[in-house]
Amino acid sequence: MLAALLCGAATGLALPRPGLCLLAWFSLAPLFWLWRGSRDWRAAALIGWAAGFGYHGLVLYWVYSTCRFAGLPVLVGLAAWAVLAAFLALNWGLIGALGRRFAEGRPAVWRPWAWAALWTAVTFFCERWTPRLCTDLLEYTQGRHLALLQVSSLAGPHFLGFLIVAANAALEQAWAESGGRPRHAATAPNLAAVLALLAWSWGYGVFALTQRGSVEPGPAARVELLQPAVDQYEKFDAAHATAILANFDELLAAPRAAAPILVVWPETCLPYVVAGKGLLEPAAWGRRLGAWQIVGAVSQQGADMRNSAFLLDPAGQAAGVYHKRQLVPFGEFQPFPFLGRFVGILDQLGGLTAGAAEQPFFDTPLGRIAGSICYEAMFPRLARADAARGARLLVNVTNDGWYKDTWAPDQHFAANMCRAIEDRVTVLRSGNTGISGVIDPWGVVTARLDLNARGRLEAAVPLGDPFPSRSFYARQGDWFGALCLLAGAGLIAIGLRPGPGRIS
Repeated sequence: MLAALLCGAATGLALPRPGLCLLAWFSLAPLFWLWRGSRDWRAAALIGWAAGFGYHGLVLYWVYSTCRFAGLPVLVGLAAWAVLAAFLALNWGLIGALGRRFAEGRPAVWRPWAWAALWTAVTFFCERWTPRLCTDLLEYTQGRHLALLQVSSLAGPHFLGFLIVAANAALEQAWAESGGRPRHAATAPNLAAVLALLAWSWGYGVFALTQRGSVEPGPAARVELLQPAVDQYEKFDAAHATAILANFDELLAAPRAAAPILVVWPETCLPYVVAGKGLLEPAAWGRRLGAWQIVGAVSQQGADMRNSAFLLDPAGQAAGVYHKRQLVPFGEFQPFPFLGRFVGILDQLGGLTAGAAEQPFFDTPLGRIAGSICYEAMFPRLARADAARGARLLVNVTNDGWYKDTWAPDQHFAANMCRAIEDRVTVLRSGNTGISGVIDPWGVVTARLDLNARGRLEAAVPLGDPFPSRSFYARQGDWFGALCLLAGAGLIAIGLRPGPGRIS
């Protein structure tokens, strides 16, 4: 159990920060050795759960930090962190159980690929329901290898994870042989196949990045991203409202070479709830600058409170609104209201209403813009659906001020890079405390304002569109994940059939 936990934690170190990307290619190999040696699928499930707890416990350590920043007791912070990590680890336990039951015992030539298919099938399925944070998409472990990430524009967010799992399983296969186990003629071909797929992915990525250099930049539009660096725990304190609005006034009044076409304000940036009176301060700045604006704010319509982003035209009039679709469990909505009877603080959390799954785009001089708010960027399916409907840009307004200087802001920013590559769209990201930036369709960060820096990020966004039909993945959907789901179902069907082929 301890060894499995360490395998998971080592894999977590591949995510930003610290971003030790190479670890992911061999850190899971001992886990497959543990699974192979487990007495049955139940033991394998427990081992998998321990590895998942090690992974999520390290990657999401900032859950505890956030609770402490908010002044919650140590025990509450530890409980929130431990329960979340234990819950998210369940699908790793499921992977262990399914793999031990239906991948072990397959012919050696298929074993690494069977494990990879089952792992991807479980991840693909679990990525599609709300309580998950999607931090265990192994694609995120390769954030520093921009060339490798390019293949996700073809095969989506699960292909690199499939390849990483297959590489680890093939390494364990070779390692087991070196320890005296019978040699299989398939071991060398499996390693060769992994290397060939890795080389192809890298080669495609290098080619794609080379193509980026050959694209004529053409005319560009000036955009500004506001990063006010307001203390999260002062944002809705009435005593600080005047100072917060003055902060924005100072940022927007600073000298500029030319007026922007679009200004993006971060998530819930206004120190009040937007209801009947509208967005007075942003509207005034829109008229002064003659610019379009996207402004994050808490809004109220009747009894419904929403986390929203408003589009204002240059006259300061509302021209569109986006309501957050994927709300944060316990933070923005209470998935288990009955728990409030036992843990009083849970009654104080949530209360927001989610927006519709499909919402109108923002029509601007830059083209059709799809909105997303905060951790919605962690869900590939949301961005893909918007890109498939015709969005040219994605705007992610966020507030990572909850997390201060932890790993969370880096993890969130890296997810936006993946969404840009997968769908071949430009991403504009404005964060209260950062990281704010402009990411082009190849995942290259063309402008950036670092974490906790206060400022107004000015950037140029090309008006031309190098990918008018978006990516293959955006057009065809998550075909690779679905293929792995079918392959996993096939492995289970074969394993469950009666007769000699059944695996014990």
